[in-house]
Amino acid sequence: MPLNIGTQNQGGYFSQPFLSDRLRTVAQPIFRLRQFCEPREAVGRNRGDKFLFDKIKNVQTQGGPLAETSPIPATVFTVNQGQVTMTEYGNSVTYTGKLDELSQFGLPSLVEEALRNDMVKTLEAAAGAEFTGTEYTAVCTGTGVTFTTNGTPGATAASNLTGAHVRQIVDWMKIRNVPRWDGLNYICVTSVVARSGLFSDTAAGGWVDVSKYTPEYASNVVNGEVGTYYGTRFIEETGFLSNSIGTGGQYGQALFFGGDSVYEAVAVPEEIRIKVSTDYGRDLGIAWYAILGFKRVWDYAADGEQHIVFVTSQ
Repeated sequence: MPLNIGTQNQGGYFSQPFLSDRLRTVAQPIFRLRQFCEPREAVGRNRGDKFLFDKIKNVQTQGGPLAETSPIPATVFTVNQGQVTMTEYGNSVTYTGKLDELSQFGLPSLVEEALRNDMVKTLEAAAGAEFTGTEYTAVCTGTGVTFTTNGTPGATAASNLTGAHVRQIVDWMKIRNVPRWDGLNYICVTSVVARSGLFSDTAAGGWVDVSKYTPEYASNVVNGEVGTYYGTRFIEETGFLSNSIGTGGQYGQALFFGGDSVYEAVAVPEEIRIKVSTDYGRDLGIAWYAILGFKRVWDYAADGEQHIVFVTSQ
């Protein structure tokens, strides 16, 4: 049913006498993951719904010392191919011409704001599903970390994220040659509870709050960045990662990753569309719409490589 003046909670409240001129909206979560999808390939229209990208593996035989009279040996490398499937996303709100005419507020702007909030949540969830679908998982168990490479957490979280856990996770990524996101640092997107655990860990000496960044770092701050620690930039988000995992549901999730983590391919960027009015202007509506897709760059089973670690629990 479209928004209409005859149903109070579907628009009728907009035309009540002595109505306050201040509108209240439901608080919106803060999303941070989609900004790290790279490189946001602009595929464009009329090129199909598939976007392919190549991944070069290491050479099959490593080089070594040569005898003076021997020829240099030859080897090969293999190329794997990844694929992003772009799909349609969207949502709409319809309303009557009567409600639009009698409402004390500009209805199109209110509908557009609600749809933009929905758009952010929808696309962030789609991007987040690729990040959390990684095969690399880490579970904080006391002072240690249990790692797995099959996508299934190997234990139940018994602790929140601490400085010791961060160091173990970052070292684990370094050993596996995960590239730094900006050439210097990894990225960690944390839930509120996970970040709180790290912040309250007095052993985590070396934390640098974002307010104390040097000019070089301050000029490159990303949305939601709260600080750095052990070669990792921390970003807090409130809309996707869980704050209630592990023993007693007391702990929070986090994502650590480097460069080349998740691709975003775009045929039609998200946009607001106005419905073509019918019934002589009495049937109105607004929608958001996009054709795009997200995909993890690396598949550990096929490539022997992954650049994302999901801190979670059984």
